[in-house]
Order: sequence, then structure tokens, then C-alpha cells
Amino acid sequence: MFFRVTMPLLGVAGFYIARHPWLLAAGYVKVGFSSYVETRLDMASFKTCFTPEWSYYAVFECESSKEALLLEQSVLYLMSDKRVAHRELVCASEEEVERMALRVAGKLNINCVHRRFPNYLKHDMRIPADGAAAFSLPSPGDERNQGNESDDVHPSVVEGEAVTPSGDGASVNSALSPSSPLMRGNTKASPTMVSSIPPKNEVALTITSYLPALDLVKRDLAVATQMAEDGGAPPGDSYYADRGTGAMTSEVDENLTELSASTFLLADDEEYRLDKLRPYQKDAVHRVRAELWKTGRAICQMACRCGKTPVAFMILKDLLARERSAKVLYLVPGLTLLRQTAKKLFDYGLQDVPTLLIGSDPQPVFLDHDHILTMTTDFLMIRGFLANNPHGVVLSTYHSSPLLKELQVFSFIIFDECHRVCGSSEVTAFNTILLQPPQFNEKRLFLTATPTYDTPLKMSNEALFGSIAYRYYLREGIDAGYVNPFTVRIVLGPSLDDMNLYFFEAMRIVDKMLVFCRNIKHAEELYDNMVKAKLPADVDAFTVLVAHSRMGGTHVLQALRQFTESARAILFNVRLFQEGVEIPDLNAVFFAAPRYSARDIIQSICRPLNKVPHKPKSFVFLPAVFDPTVAEDDPINLKNFSTLVPFTDALMDEDPKLFEYMIDPDKVDYDFSVVGVRSMRLSSNQIRDFVLPAVRRGVRYSTQNVDRLHRAARMPWKPIFSEVRRIVLECNRYPKTNDAWVVGNNSISLNLFYRYIRKGYEAYMNGDHSYLQVYQVRDLESLPKWKQYGLHGPYPWRECMQTLEDYLARFGRVPPLDIHKGGYIGLDATPLERLCGCLMHVNQSDARGALTLAPSKQVDMDRISSTYGLKWRKLRTKSGKLRKGQRTFMTDSYTQFKSLVRDVKSNPAFQKYLDIHFPGYPHKHERMESLQVLSDGKVPPRHLPRRRRGRKRGSTAKDSEPVVKRGRGRPRKGVPQQRQQQQLQEDSTQAEAKELKQTVMCRVCRVYVPVSKYQDHLLSTTHRRNQAALS
Repeated sequence: MFFRVTMPLLGVAGFYIARHPWLLAAGYVKVGFSSYVETRLDMASFKTCFTPEWSYYAVFECESSKEALLLEQSVLYLMSDKRVAHRELVCASEEEVERMALRVAGKLNINCVHRRFPNYLKHDMRIPADGAAAFSLPSPGDERNQGNESDDVHPSVVEGEAVTPSGDGASVNSALSPSSPLMRGNTKASPTMVSSIPPKNEVALTITSYLPALDLVKRDLAVATQMAEDGGAPPGDSYYADRGTGAMTSEVDENLTELSASTFLLADDEEYRLDKLRPYQKDAVHRVRAELWKTGRAICQMACRCGKTPVAFMILKDLLARERSAKVLYLVPGLTLLRQTAKKLFDYGLQDVPTLLIGSDPQPVFLDHDHILTMTTDFLMIRGFLANNPHGVVLSTYHSSPLLKELQVFSFIIFDECHRVCGSSEVTAFNTILLQPPQFNEKRLFLTATPTYDTPLKMSNEALFGSIAYRYYLREGIDAGYVNPFTVRIVLGPSLDDMNLYFFEAMRIVDKMLVFCRNIKHAEELYDNMVKAKLPADVDAFTVLVAHSRMGGTHVLQALRQFTESARAILFNVRLFQEGVEIPDLNAVFFAAPRYSARDIIQSICRPLNKVPHKPKSFVFLPAVFDPTVAEDDPINLKNFSTLVPFTDALMDEDPKLFEYMIDPDKVDYDFSVVGVRSMRLSSNQIRDFVLPAVRRGVRYSTQNVDRLHRAARMPWKPIFSEVRRIVLECNRYPKTNDAWVVGNNSISLNLFYRYIRKGYEAYMNGDHSYLQVYQVRDLESLPKWKQYGLHGPYPWRECMQTLEDYLARFGRVPPLDIHKGGYIGLDATPLERLCGCLMHVNQSDARGALTLAPSKQVDMDRISSTYGLKWRKLRTKSGKLRKGQRTFMTDSYTQFKSLVRDVKSNPAFQKYLDIHFPGYPHKHERMESLQVLSDGKVPPRHLPRRRRGRKRGSTAKDSEPVVKRGRGRPRKGVPQQRQQQQLQEDSTQAEAKELKQTVMCRVCRVYVPVSKYQDHLLSTTHRRNQAALS
């Protein structure tokens, strides 16, 4: 079925003022812009919920859609106090809006023809009744929700009036002027919309540069007076943000507030280049793609500002090339990121793939001079796009994603900032797509810098999220020069009641600082106090601003704009600017209230870390209270520092270097400093001797006399895995049970970590739940011969039994073996060297107490022994004791080997046997190390296990040292609280002192050395002489 419609040649762009009887009765006017004003009122968005009585009151025909958009945005900006939130509806008369548009057109030098009550001549055109593919021409440009169209007769025509750029609103009959504030060149070309994206050019739109002129118009219209009455700018040199009221009234919802670009059109003019991937991004693409194709799920965890979008783009591009019918869904948390992601993908090269944006922002996204994407929430349009395009990309906000619930056609879904979907386990707009069962062969990629694990719906749910396929740390980004370095500075003061002292201390050294507050009330209080405070003589003047969700989008964005443009400024907020805000010259964040969420802490810390040329180090300020009336190590002061522990814990996970610093601040350099407010007059000795050790004790020992940093699960993966990898590659073996990792003045047993990773990997291989992430599994698998000798140890049972059987089958007897010292754990060990180690394990398992060899291994030994007439079990008495003088094939083999070794000089055949099967015997086997590796100084020292803390050997619990035994710091009954705190302090001090007494054994010199002196020992003359003797 077709409708018959008469219409002109399309292509008139303009700003319009539309009327409808229902709106006029309610006192509203509809405004907007369109690239095709001739057909705008025929769109489904106008006809679905209204009777067909729409008409134009006035149209301002412009040279391009960008000028029309500028005019629309300017009018909405100036009439924001009369605008319906998030709608192009204004509570004003048609004449008032018209006068405003005339004034703006003149003030901004926009050349346009002003028509009142226009009607556009029509010619015949056939339109399908279902509205699909209504025109063969490109889709109309601005239309927010396109759909069915039908014929309407417009009111009578009035002659057009060309508005002059004089600024007074006068009109004369004239042709359009060739000049334009926004566009140069061909103005006839129609922007291509939504369904396809042709080649890229430049130029984009923003009203930012026009705000000074618009503000003058506001002043002229007395709008500024109304703003002042609402809490606007007070007198003085500093600017103070407006404090309006918005629809958001709940403080708990502030972290969900989305700054809408519909109130203030942000620039789409940034160019995103992707000439080539960085090395770590290539590694990420490889690992993530492998995991996606293997399991269908993968998490890519990369630090903020390290480029997750290029990784997603390359995988997306590869999928589209592989599967020509693939449809991709790219989900983002908000409208700002939706605009930015669309622009990035276009600039990266996604220019020949049909693309659709789903979101509630009516403003288009300008990809370049000729190509625009508009957002829609029209279900029919979404369904039509997916039905009419065999392949394509859909970008949507999480909030709008329920529109796609019934359209399960996507083969690849990307969840950007996926920690935002975590929270309630109930179905919400944000998690609708996540909780839907995946389609056959559907792949899901999750991008985040800060996974969430502390909510009912958490990212540890591998059935939903998969595992972390790739991890890139913040410290790696800093060291590689992609992230700005930062300083952690603790600011001490007498009380948090007067925060101005802390802020002034920070503003002495930085120019632009975001302050994160507890809640809206707290932010308002800090703002008011700062406004009233007297500026210290040694602090340069700065702008003071506040922004929160109750102020409304316009005022929030005005505050952000003012903050961005100011040379020196401080901006108080709660969580509005915690994520997704780019302020290039921001160089500091200040936490004015405790934070306990690692995700919130890291996201906030990353705000000032964007890398720009010549930018100095950024600062992270943490305030803390110090009571100078009590001793420095008094429990009162120690308790004050408890608020710092969540920050150090969160940072250690992203910056492994902090782990080493916390273990030994004297040996590891880290940009972690302390200052006191000027009034406290703290000496550098007080700061050095009290504050940093107190923080260190709190992080390491918490409320227990246990060093929690030595737990295998607590150790940062990157540095300790790097040490394991170093040993494997440089020492040509996997860690021994007594290898030590010396960090600072501490010896950490590598065996704890080695057992931890082997157990986790075994669970992963068995299909059980594993605490190892996929990227950790892949790291292990990248080690040489991991599955063969890393997972199963240097003497894998099946391999050794096969060696024994093969030898017996060939020669009919057991080979001569040094069961006690002939084993060798190097990756280049011979089969007989491994067999020696394996049979030594069997021999030790049949010891005095009982036979402890695993039953399955006993079966193998019985089978081989019965086949070749060998004896391996030792006979026992009825009481279980071993009978004396027993011999097994292992003891006979050892006796034969020792006899042949004694006469080796006269037995060339046995010397050849040794050279082939036991090269380097006996020195290599006695030390269980390659002599060359020992000579090169690459071997780790031997770890000596500590005695049980708090108890001397042979002592009883009664005479042992006091130890906290209540677990997690629970108070002891009957002990005063202050005494408990003092005891905790003493316990941690004692534990720390014991750490300093640790010793390790140098494997070159075979001497025991205090850990604190180990590095000095390696440089000693004696050690170097012993090294040289081994070469």
C-alpha cells in the first residue's frame, strides 16, 4: 500500500517553531532544527501521539544543518529556565521564541531566511505505507525519531525575510549571504545519516565559543538577574557556580547522574588517531580474541587512559571482516561516552559499516563535515535498521538497551565500563542485556579499568562475565609514558572540621583541583566555607566552584566549563566527575572524605592522569588528622590513619611498586610524601619517623600480628610472577621449595606462590572454579614447558615411569642410578636424572612410619616390578616397623652406581654413560644448580622458614610472647580499649622487628646472611671471588 504525497526537491535546512492546538492550550511551543524542514512535520514522532494538526509558526532557513543546530541550541540555552527538561518544548509564546531566535541570529552572525507560516510546494511522490525506506534520497538529517509519513497541507505562505547580521533583528528582502560562521565550501551536500558512514573529513560543531555572546544576550534580557536570585555569582574577582535545583533530589542517586549533552552541546571536534596499536594493545587484542573464540566471554582490564577502545575496535573490525553478516552491539554507560565512542570508531576507520545510535539525546553527533549520526529510541526504526542491514554496528547506552531485549540478533556485544552494570541482581535497565541468555555463538567482551566484586551482581560471576583475559596496570602505563605520573601526598592537620587549611596547603602547589566530597550537603558546606575564607598571602587567587546533581544539567555544565577555562580553580563535587570527564590540564584530586570502594578510589585518582605535553606530575591529596598533644606513636594517632588504608590497598592492586615500598620504604623509591598544614609546624624528622612507618604498619599488619602482604593471594601478580619468570628463563628451572624472593629487607617464600599457582591452574584445567584469572593462566602457559615441568614438577610421574619401562624393555635390567643425589631439576635434565629424582621420592615415601606413596603410584610400581621380577616394597613387622637389612631394586641400583663411580677412571664406558645421562656430575647435582648460572649470580637465595611468631622453640603457650589471637581485631574481653590498641601496636612492632632479623642462605657462598645485609653481601669481595671460582 502506498500514500501519494506531493513535495519539492528536499534539502532546506532550518530552525523551526512548530505549533499544535494541544500544546498551545497548555502554553507550550515546540522548537527544533532539521536538515529537511519540508518533511519534518510528517515524521512519526509528530503524528504518533498527536492529531495531524501540526504547522509551522516560523522557520529560519539556514545555509546548513549545522547553522540550524547552532540556532536551536542557542535558543534553548537562553530559554533554559522555560524549557521542559530533556525536551524541545518551551513554556513561552511563539512570538517570544521568535524574537529570541531573531536576536541570536543577528548576534551570532547566522545568515538565514526568516519565514512565518511557511508552506512548501509539493510534487507527486509515492511513499510505502509502512514507512520503511520512504525515500531513495539519504535519510532526513536531524530527525530524532523517524517513522511513518503521510501528507499534510500546511498554512498559507508568507514571503521570506532574510535576517541580517546586524544584531538588531531587522529583516530585509535579500539573498543568502555567502559567509557563514561555521561552514565554508559546498553547502548543498546533504549529510548522510544513520544508515551509512562515507569517507571522513573535518569540522565539528559546538556552542562553547559562542557562550560569551550568548551571555551578553542573557544579560540584555535580564536572565542574569534571575540566575543571581537562584544563587548565582556574588560580587568579587572569583567566579562561583550557580546553584540551581534539578530533578535529582536523592544523594544516593548522585553516582548515577548522567550529564546530558542536550542541555549544553559539547564539542565533537576532537580527532582520534589510530595509526598503530601500542605493543601492549597488540598483546591485549591477541589474548582477548583467543579467549573470546574459546569461551565466548572475556574481560579486558586496562588502567584508565591506556586505550581500551582501540582494542575493542580491532576485535570488532576483525569480526566484521570474518563474518559478513555479523551485527555488533556496543554498550556504554552514558550519552557523553556514546557520542565520544561513535566519533572514535569513525576516526579509527569504521566508515563503511551501517551504524545506529540508540539514546535519548536529540543532538546529532558530527563525525566530520558531511557525516552526522542522530540518536533514536524509536523501536520501529531500530527494528527496521537491523532488518534492512545484513551487517552493522549499533551503539547504545545501557539505559536505552531494554529496547533491544526482543531483538536478539547480535553476534558480538561489547560492554564498555562494564563495572557500571554491576549492582542489584534484579533486572534493571543497565543489566537487561547482560542477564539475557546469549545466542548461539554470541561473543561478549567486557571493558573496564576497575572491576566490581562487592555487589550482589559482581564480576567474579564467570558464567556472566567470563575471566580477565588481559590485565594492564596503571604503573605500566605510567612507566611507558602513556599516563601522567602522580604523587601521593598526605596532608596532616589538627582537625577535619576546618578543611580550608588542607585546601590552601594543596593549592600552594597545584593550579586546578577536583575535590571529592562525602555528599551534597558536605560539598555545599566546603564550598560556603571556602567562599567566606580569607586567602593566605602565599596562595595565589583561584576560582571556587561547586557542582552536584541537584543543580540541574545546565548549571553543572556551566561550572565544568568555567573550571576548564580558569587558570586556577577548585571544584567541589561528590561523584559527578568521578568517571568519564576529560579535563586536560587538571593536575590534582583531593579526597575530602573517606572512600572505601577500590573502584571509586582508582577512578577518581585517574582523573588528572591524562597525558599532555609538558604537563608536570599530578597530585593525589589525602587528608589525615594528627594530634600533637599526644605521643607520635599513640594509638589515637594510629587510629586517625585508618582512613588511609583503603587508599593504599586500592593503589597497590594497580601499582605493584607500592607493594615493595610498603615492605621497605628505605630501599624502594616511591612518590609518597607527607606535609603538615602550616600551623602545625611539623618537622621533617617527625614526618619521616612517625607517619610513613604508621601507614606501613597499618597496611601490612592491620589489627593482627600477621604480615598480610606475605600471603600468596595478597601479593601483586606482576612483580612476583616476573620473579618466577626470571628464574625459569635465567636459571633454567622452576622454583625450588626453598627459593626466596628478597623484597626490601624481607624474604618471601616463592614456594607459597608456586603452590598457589599450581593449585589454581590445576582447578582451571579440571574445569573447576579457579581463583586464577585467564590472563594469569595465559601468563603461566607462556612459560617454557609449563604443563610438562611447571605444573607437575621436575619429576613428572608418568614420564619417569615410561623412562623406567623403556630402559627395562631394552636392556632387561635397572640402570645404575644415584638415587640420593643424581636427580636434577633443570629444564634440560636428562630422562635418567628425572628418574633418579622420582625414585628418591618413592624411596622416601616408604619410610619408617608408613608407606605414604599415593595408591595409584603403588599400582604402577607393582605392575612394573611384577613384569620384570623386581622388588620395591619394604617388608614390615605386624606393628608396622621396617625390617632391617632389606634391599630393593632402588638400593641395588644405587650401590652399583657408587661402585662404578669409584672406578670411573679405568672404565671409559661408564664415563661415557655419565656424560650422556648425568652431565656435570657430581658438582651440578650436589648443588642442584647449573654452575654457570651460579657463576653468573642469577640464582635466588635460599629461604629459611621463620619460627612461629610469638613462641620460641620448646616454649609453651604460657611463657610465650603475647600474640593477637582474636582474629580480625576483635577486642579481648576484660581489657581496656586503650590497652588493646597499645598491645596491637606493640605486636606489630615486634613482628616488624622480627622481619628485620630474617636470614637467607647465599647459594654461591653457602653462608647465612641477614636479609637486610643480603644486597651488601652480593657486592662483597668474598662473594665475587666465590662466583669466579665456579666459572
